[in-house]
Amino acid sequence: MPNGERYNENQNDEDRRAYDNLLIMCYPHHIETNDIEEYTVERLTQIKFEHESVFEKSNFKIDESELYKLASEMEKYWKDIERLNTIDHTFEELALFIDAKSSFFEILCSARKAIEGIEGLLDRLEKSDKNLMADFNKLIQSKGIPPELFEDVPYYENPLVVRNWEDHNLARQNWLQRLRIYLAHIEVKYIEEYLKTNRNDLIAKNRLEKIKATLSSFAQNAVHVD
Repeated sequence: MPNGERYNENQNDEDRRAYDNLLIMCYPHHIETNDIEEYTVERLTQIKFEHESVFEKSNFKIDESELYKLASEMEKYWKDIERLNTIDHTFEELALFIDAKSSFFEILCSARKAIEGIEGLLDRLEKSDKNLMADFNKLIQSKGIPPELFEDVPYYENPLVVRNWEDHNLARQNWLQRLRIYLAHIEVKYIEEYLKTNRNDLIAKNRLEKIKATLSSFAQNAVHVD
């Protein structure tokens, strides 16, 4: 820009925005290289060349035609999913909604809410089972049968007292914890791959550090309830 350290009046706008004239830096290095006597055009050109040469030697290549093909195929696929889930659904009024536009992180959030929903359901079932004996006593009393008639039955032989105890106190905890671990594991794996081609996404980097800590905690502390 005019009055900038590196403004060149002999360049036009096309020259200025050309790839050969592009050098991206972090803020501290940007300020440092404003010293045009130490960092001449020739020196910056050499820095750019050496930096790019390192990555040009890399085996990591993106076939743009394949990338475009995949993007087109997936765009069509998600439109098909949206149509199948709404217009063409076999039972439209009862359809379970699938948001084809959801991001990866929105889907993970929905999955975690589903775990909360399952946990709430299991809480209600456990409460129902705990009240089963009381409900049974009310029922037999309504027919004139005294509840005391069953007092000599040991609790461990009474199916109404210990009903589904292991499912409520063991299996439930283990399966819900396992689901949480799987979701954390999936998220770490996804962001790990995502950042290989999106290294400057600071939000993803911050999220990766948080979910890595979560999975590390699971790895060290999660136990099988038995």
